Amino acid sequence: MPDPYLPESINPDDLMAGVKRHSFVLLLVVSLAVHLVAIFGTSIGYMRLMRQYKSWHPRLKMKEAVKEQREREEDAKRKAALEKFLKEQEKAKAQEKGAPEKGAPEPKGEPEPGKIPKELKAKSGERPKESSLKLNELDSP
Repeated sequence: MPDPYLPESINPDDLMAGVKRHSFVLLLVVSLAVHLVAIFGTSIGYMRLMRQYKSWHPRLKMKEAVKEQREREEDAKRKAALEKFLKEQEKAKAQEKGAPEKGAPEPKGEPEPGKIPKELKAKSGERPKESSLKLNELDSP
């Protein structure tokens, strides 16, 4: 009687006897179906994005759309700032010509641009005292 634990006594046909052809095919089909459901089920959101942006790479299109929106907002801000600046320039030119701005009170008691107040003239001749701090030996006269 051959020993059942020796490799010569193991017959592959005996080992595969429990697995029938139709059960193997059925398991293969079920496994394939489960994998397809898992793959496509987790990709539905990505497929929607692909259809929405009409691209195989919707995330790149999304980034481009965000970048374009940001550029449009920056352009709008720049235009608003430029218009504000131009309005201020027009107001300044109108004030230089002597035409008062509508609704703005007339300046009173302000010094003329060419005149320096007396207090500043008196202090303009003062010079700062020389510092007693010496930073290094080269500072000495």
